[in-house]
Amino acid sequence: MKKIIKQPIKLLFTVMILSLFAVQPAFAQKKQQSNKTMTKKQGQATFDAVLAETAELIKEMKIPGLAVGVIHGPNTYSAGLGVTKVGTDEAVTPDTKFQIGSVTKTFLSTVAMQLSEEGKLDLNARVVDILPWWRVADPDATSKARVVDLFHHRAGWYGDHGFLRVPPGGSISEKVMLQAAYVEQIYPFDQTWMYNNTSITFATHVVSHIGGKPIETLIEEHLLNPLGMDSSSFNYDTTPPANNYAWGHPPIYGEGSISDLKPYYIPLIRESAASGALRSTVTDMLKYARFQLDGKDASGNQLLSQEALDYAHAPAVEAETGDFTGLTWFVHDYGGVTSPSHGGNWPGTRSFLQLIPDHDFAVVVLVHSDRGAEAYKKVANAMVKAFTGIEAKSPVAAGVDASVLDPFVGVFKGNSQNIEIRKEGDKYVFIQFSALTSGADPAPANVANTADGYFIITEGPNKGSLGELLKDPSGEYNYVRFNHRIFIRGEGAVDEFDLSGSVFDK
Repeated sequence: MKKIIKQPIKLLFTVMILSLFAVQPAFAQKKQQSNKTMTKKQGQATFDAVLAETAELIKEMKIPGLAVGVIHGPNTYSAGLGVTKVGTDEAVTPDTKFQIGSVTKTFLSTVAMQLSEEGKLDLNARVVDILPWWRVADPDATSKARVVDLFHHRAGWYGDHGFLRVPPGGSISEKVMLQAAYVEQIYPFDQTWMYNNTSITFATHVVSHIGGKPIETLIEEHLLNPLGMDSSSFNYDTTPPANNYAWGHPPIYGEGSISDLKPYYIPLIRESAASGALRSTVTDMLKYARFQLDGKDASGNQLLSQEALDYAHAPAVEAETGDFTGLTWFVHDYGGVTSPSHGGNWPGTRSFLQLIPDHDFAVVVLVHSDRGAEAYKKVANAMVKAFTGIEAKSPVAAGVDASVLDPFVGVFKGNSQNIEIRKEGDKYVFIQFSALTSGADPAPANVANTADGYFIITEGPNKGSLGELLKDPSGEYNYVRFNHRIFIRGEGAVDEFDLSGSVFDK
């Protein structure tokens, strides 16, 4: 095994952060302080005002409930709305347990940072220098992939290999790595960004290997226990807790009422682990958010340096539609103020955590509905504006230009969701179909183009969402990037899927 040369961690952070800011000078602006200094009482009134709007929003969207929490300066605020499960009267509270899905990934990257600060893990080491037996199908990707690349979503290989089951027994994450030789390379390594659960499952085993324990244990010991997150855990039970647990609920986009919803539960599998298997509460997630702002544990001890937090939250690689990715975190620029965030998606539930370190602000939204992403975006944006004065800018339609939109026309296949752009007369229509919602998808919606050449959905639940047309490796425009994923131009109808072998194979 090749010896790994570890650079001093402080020098590594300094060099990498300076180089990142040199590439993206808009981000390298002086820290700004919040333009809203609030007393605890004023903050509570601000929180309650947005919460009242949220209560109306979930009624309108036919969502059974959600939980939300905010950090602003030294103060925290939290509340629950609605019920944990349609058909019961059990109220959602800040202590209700939700599946947080892919927000779990930030716990993995944080443990990686801790191991790096301890001098145990070199983030710039190649994966094959740590695990010489590891291979993916593409030799170039095998040779080049570094540990840090596994967190940046630019590896180019098939993105959901980590949700394919492996035989039981032994190290599940090691078996996922051993099967990597069969992972299809969709894009040449490091040429484009696409959200990639496969990379995170590889990172899971690397961190587990370096830490010498299963990833669940490492996250418990490094984060959950020191932060006092006593209600958070990994759990793969086939049935959920009997009490105070937010069941999943399908969406209603047209006629119907919340009472018509049929609660459901799909258990996590060990293959997903740090990709999305953590269960938590708003109360616990606020503890985690506070740590992401100051690096301190529940006793006030420095658990991770501010330098390390800044590195993890910094914009490292270009992602989609003008945003960036840090060490797993999505990084958005509000006119020079950076905001790392991450969302989570599991059937029937959605989660969201957003930080604005310059304003000592964080917001957590947990929603148990397949319409949860729509809700958490609106709730988070409202809380950000109310507490910091920062307002999210919405993308703008520039017209309906056939020269821009005609290349988008066709059916594009994903893993558990397909999309289609259909031309109907002088209109362009967006259609999506998910294999996980039994056809309960939004109605077809009109599409326009932006000045930058994206398509933009102009109505319905996906209003404002952007899609990008990308060239495939042969140079043809056969890929569409939408909602973090790459969809490939394919044959057949938009509602045709093959889920065989996946966790969703029923």
